[in-house]
Amino acid sequence: MIKANVFLKAIQSQSVLKRFKKSLPISQFKEQVRKILRPNDFLKTEARPTVGLNIGNYYLKGLIFKGDSLSDYFIEPNEDLVKTLGKVWAQKKISAKSVKISIKNPSCLVRYFSFPKMEKKRLEQALFYELNKHIPFSPEEVYFDYYILKDASPTELSILLAVAKKDYIDNILEAFKTLGVEVSEINLDSICIFNLFLDNCSDNKEINSCILDIGSSFSVMTIVNKGVPFLTRDVKFSTKDIVAIVARTKGLKPGEVEKQLVSSPDAGEFLEFIQSGISGLCKEMKSSFDYFEVNKGEHIDKVYLTGGLASIKDIESVFAEALDVEVSLLPNIPSFLKKLDGQILDERFNHFKSSFSAAFGLIL
Repeated sequence: MIKANVFLKAIQSQSVLKRFKKSLPISQFKEQVRKILRPNDFLKTEARPTVGLNIGNYYLKGLIFKGDSLSDYFIEPNEDLVKTLGKVWAQKKISAKSVKISIKNPSCLVRYFSFPKMEKKRLEQALFYELNKHIPFSPEEVYFDYYILKDASPTELSILLAVAKKDYIDNILEAFKTLGVEVSEINLDSICIFNLFLDNCSDNKEINSCILDIGSSFSVMTIVNKGVPFLTRDVKFSTKDIVAIVARTKGLKPGEVEKQLVSSPDAGEFLEFIQSGISGLCKEMKSSFDYFEVNKGEHIDKVYLTGGLASIKDIESVFAEALDVEVSLLPNIPSFLKKLDGQILDERFNHFKSSFSAAFGLIL
């Protein structure tokens, strides 16, 4: 969804992303969000990608498709992107020459704000010159795209801005170039997971929700106001924090704890050790809930958990107690996958299912 090597030039001097910059009624919002940061119109992609790949800070997670059928998957430590990609492509005998990827990194962010109404050909340029008011990076060092969420007032638009630092994206593109694979689309994890939320939780479009993606190095929460994203922010809580707490409590090395979490389909025994860590995270989340309530005059009705740590059995009950709100795991199998290929529904896949939410959201 960011075609990084031509993206900035395209939005400054061309109109190839024109069809993705339309202000649509909220009834059409679901379909349009999928198109945020899509490649340029001249790049033709299949209805479903052959490979949907989530590049995490610790793991590389991929879904391999044959048509609309999910035929295989992989999850590998991401210690060296080029070497890991080469290993996976060889082991899985992947013949695909293009791939769609999702990313989560401190170099990437999403912002929501109001912006003066103007002609679309002026809007893109005006946003570029106003970027430094909304992001901690120089406009010249980022790729960016935007989407008009709705009319905020008679004179203002509500804008979703997605940003990624050029050096981070360029390094990823170079890794795939080494492999001889084209990156046809790049998206941010938070947008992919929001797409998955829209696909699986459409019945909740009239309530206010929070989606928490618990990552290996940091987590990302998105507050959704009746089906429209309101706030996306990083939170200082991660699987590494949980591993450190358990290792310290049980007198184990972090690597030993990680192996237990990875290998055990029932890691409920860890809940008693991580309650204090989760309580700290929930205090940080509540500050964002308060911000939402002050601005919208409404409260958060439900929280959805996803990410690797969501695989721990009954972890939602710990969050529910700390947040005093209903908490569920985010359903992560898209509606179009009515029947998964039986050969991949093994114990390991089911244990890691929540880790694939961004990848599943990517291929919607």
